[in-house]
Amino acid sequence: MSDSPSASGGGRNTRHPTGIRVVVLVLALMALVLGPAGYLMGTNAQSHAGSAAEWFTLSFGAFVGIPLLAAAVATVAGDRRAALGSLVLLAWPLVFVSLIHFTPLGG
Repeated sequence: MSDSPSASGGGRNTRHPTGIRVVVLVLALMALVLGPAGYLMGTNAQSHAGSAAEWFTLSFGAFVGIPLLAAAVATVAGDRRAALGSLVLLAWPLVFVSLIHFTPLGG
């Protein structure tokens, strides 16, 4: 089975897998930057009681929501490889949070 979608009507495929992969890459980079930034801001929040919860909520949205959005975009475009790569990003929060809390890297 091919990774590229077939064209309707047997004609030439007019979809642009490179463009979809660029969009998925941009969304992946956003998830890899915004998720950890929000989590670290949440762990360092001390101004008021709701601040840490707000940062953790934003971090969760970036960690989980952006990869799911990227997978949805790639799925609609018919690019299975990019969709699978986006779903693999869902493991990143587990790795990042483990590094922060279980190693000396987290401080």
